[in-house]
Amino acid sequence: MQQHYQDIYTKRGVSYHAAMTRWPQARKQEFERVVAVADLPERAVRVVDLPSGGGYLGRYLPKTAHLIAIDPVEDFLRSGQHEGTERIACAPHHRLPLEDGSVESVISLAGLHHIPEQASVFEECFRILAKGGSFVIADGQAGSPTTHFLDGVVGRFNTMGHNGLYLNETHIGMLVETGFQVEYSALNNYTWDFANRREMLDFCRLLFGMDRDPSDADLLAAIAETVGYTERDTSCELHWSLQFIRVRKPH
Repeated sequence: MQQHYQDIYTKRGVSYHAAMTRWPQARKQEFERVVAVADLPERAVRVVDLPSGGGYLGRYLPKTAHLIAIDPVEDFLRSGQHEGTERIACAPHHRLPLEDGSVESVISLAGLHHIPEQASVFEECFRILAKGGSFVIADGQAGSPTTHFLDGVVGRFNTMGHNGLYLNETHIGMLVETGFQVEYSALNNYTWDFANRREMLDFCRLLFGMDRDPSDADLLAAIAETVGYTERDTSCELHWSLQFIRVRKPH
């Protein structure tokens, strides 16, 4: 059964935020990558983090960026400190409390696959963007190891299950139909980084709300069978990938 973002993070937002707080550097490469793809201009710009969760993007943005954090789950939104955030708003993804043409960039990292109203989200982002503004999506690519992990492993070890609406060629067509110009679309491979195997397993349990409490052996085997990992003397790297898309509203 398809679970909506609000349903999932009303229940799982606390554990997700706990993981991001306990291991704030684990997904450093991912956040750096999405900011790099956004290609923000070297001047003051207004950036919307959608959905923001507890607020993890701000520390990776340029100092000239004015961040607006928006998430539909009040408790999840308010769980974080949102350091450097100019505005925080609780609102649905497809009904944003912003004026037409009022921001220069929208960044959506790893949340779109839980939002059924994706076409409406694209239209809303187009509306709030100024001419020349960019919309960046980073999410699971249909059929990739990441989505096999999410639906297969998280779905098995979480009582809510997991059934995502992942990026495919249809999404590019939807974005173009909305009026966007496509500038970049590619699957990016990188790692989530930990000091050791114990940290990697505990992070996954917390971030994904694995309340079926899989054993270390079962979870490690499931990771190895899907995304994979590399263990070194002083580190453990969880292999990960997302499709990154940058589109722009024409001038």
